[in-house]
Amino acid sequence: MDFKRNMKKNILFVAILLLTIASFGQNIDEFKKEFQNATVADFSQDDLDVMFRKYSEFLTPHSDITQFTANIKNEPIASYPLAEYKKTEEYKNTIKFLLHSKNENHRLLSYLVLASAKDASHEQVLLEKLKTETNEGNLIWCGMALMHLKTNHTTPLFDFLVEHENFGDSHMIPLYIKLQKDSLQNTAYNRIESDNKKAKVLAAQILSFTEKTEKTEKLLLNAVKNWDYNIKGYAIYSVKELQIGNLKEAFVPLLDSAKTKSIAIKAMLNSPTKEDVDYIKELAESQKVVSEEILDGFLESKNPENVKYLLELVSRREIPEDYYFNTSRAPLLFSDELLNDVQETLRITQHVSIQKYLIKVLEGREDQVSQRILYTYLDNKDSSVRYWAADTLRNTRDYKVIEKLIELLKNPSKRVSSITEILINNNIDTLHNTYAKIYNTAENRDWKRSAIEYLSSFPKKEHKEIFRAIIHKENEDTFIQRNAVFGLSQLLDKESVSQIIVLSEEERKGSDSNCKTYIVALSKIKGKKAKKYISTFKDSDSDSVSKLVKEILDNWE
Repeated sequence: MDFKRNMKKNILFVAILLLTIASFGQNIDEFKKEFQNATVADFSQDDLDVMFRKYSEFLTPHSDITQFTANIKNEPIASYPLAEYKKTEEYKNTIKFLLHSKNENHRLLSYLVLASAKDASHEQVLLEKLKTETNEGNLIWCGMALMHLKTNHTTPLFDFLVEHENFGDSHMIPLYIKLQKDSLQNTAYNRIESDNKKAKVLAAQILSFTEKTEKTEKLLLNAVKNWDYNIKGYAIYSVKELQIGNLKEAFVPLLDSAKTKSIAIKAMLNSPTKEDVDYIKELAESQKVVSEEILDGFLESKNPENVKYLLELVSRREIPEDYYFNTSRAPLLFSDELLNDVQETLRITQHVSIQKYLIKVLEGREDQVSQRILYTYLDNKDSSVRYWAADTLRNTRDYKVIEKLIELLKNPSKRVSSITEILINNNIDTLHNTYAKIYNTAENRDWKRSAIEYLSSFPKKEHKEIFRAIIHKENEDTFIQRNAVFGLSQLLDKESVSQIIVLSEEERKGSDSNCKTYIVALSKIKGKKAKKYISTFKDSDSDSVSKLVKEILDNWE
């Protein structure tokens, strides 16, 4: 892989590459040796690529992908893993040589190490490199290093981002906006009236993350008034986020344009000015079917009274049939302050699109009113509403609810697959015949998966042939096969060992981590063949797998 050429095309692609090849638990002493050896004059792109593959933990610790990979392997890494190393003379000498080298591969490596070591002592050199580097990959990592080092020189970085960041697929701006707020604000003030459209857009975006001031309000409202409609929305967004008021006169005309209507409504509904909010309420009352733009505006408002008004709208008014009521965009719905309003809406509204999403807001609520509403929703005529009602009750221990779920399970016209997890969690192990029938007759993959999950949780000898058939079936759903393997392991089915190994080897092509289910299953079944296969994972690249295998083999009987 040509790292720098790849960087020029897409930073994320490199991160994905690291995900597939990174090996964690990497050796710091080995890294130090290779870091010093990197000073050779002919240090190449291939040499750099090798270091990336071997030492992502030390070179890209801030990468979301590196952190994610470490976490799923239960091997978290430090944000600045080379912080102690920077105190040594060998580090100081090596980093200085690489940073000032004419070899662009040297310089790129130095940028990565400076960020990983939290070494801000070369900040001025990095700022100079932003002006002189010609290689795109080097430029990007130089800028990234400055941001990871929390520089206060936000204006040079701003100009760098305008020239080199892809605003439609941004990876650096989220880092940039975490820098010192006053510095960011002053930079935005100096760039918001630029002739460069990208500079205008970025300046407006930055102001949404800074403190609301009289100057900020003036600049943003001026941008809303004078900017081209193609970029006006960015200024409106910041007006919304900062909850700037007295918008009606300037914003009502914006409601006539498809490019600004939705965001203008949201800004007016975030305004602290009553007149702005009342105008949108009057607009809602005038519509036969309340528009999605208005519904979303009330839903996402930071004002609790506006969210309450939304609940009133969806209780008594017509709304678009396919409206997506996205509760994740309205954290206020989950507050105690709005609980009574949520409950009342769930009792009144006839809109399925509201019922099936709003019911999730009651998850974890143990008061009698909430529990009664959830219980009632289990009988809803719409299957999606029943599904989410049961899913919301996934942690219930209420025997009355469990009896109700069993009743629903036995009724093909009422059952939903989210019931299964609750029954398993409550050790309801008397429904084998029902689930076997479901598996044999269901055409829906979710129901087949759910049925096997239940049967494998409480396996009986008579279901052994079902499990065996599943693990021998070509192109079968992976999760169905894993559950079948789990069931066979509980039945200690030695005849299935060979096929379990076949399935494990197929998943092993992706990662050893995919094989944990099979390793644990084989450890239960036991036998020489099972032990021999498990032993092949002793030196796994996955630390969590090798630890699992060591524990299994140490306790083998």
